[in-house]
Amino acid sequence: MALCRKLRQVDIAAALAALPATEFRDSGGTNGHLAFPGWLPSFVESLALGGRVNFAVVRKLPAFQGIPPHVDHGVPQINSGHRYHVPLVTHPLVTMRWPEDGEEHHLEAGWLYEVDYTRLHEIVHRAPIDRIHVQVNVSG
Repeated sequence: MALCRKLRQVDIAAALAALPATEFRDSGGTNGHLAFPGWLPSFVESLALGGRVNFAVVRKLPAFQGIPPHVDHGVPQINSGHRYHVPLVTHPLVTMRWPEDGEEHHLEAGWLYEVDYTRLHEIVHRAPIDRIHVQVNVSG
């Protein structure tokens, strides 16, 4: 698998409309803020990813807050299978980088991406806005 694959455009209008009422909670670490809003299951279903959804979350990284280099291990039920991102709010100065592989990608809003979380990766956030993504992990 490529480290980052841009798969297809996604209709994010309903998710964007629901964002102002979405309650985010601080993750207590470097992952920013997390939300599990009521609109998320239907949004994930609309992506038609196939397989079994292991985990779905809306992630918000405050302006200028990145995520340091890491490899996702942790809970096998969450960190298994394929990982998809749908950026809802982003900026060209927010990138996902795989430093050991020499790759860096800006994930555009309204697109579905598959990303490799098993390799060392990080989020570089040099923008004055919050970055908000839907993350979905699917197995099977």
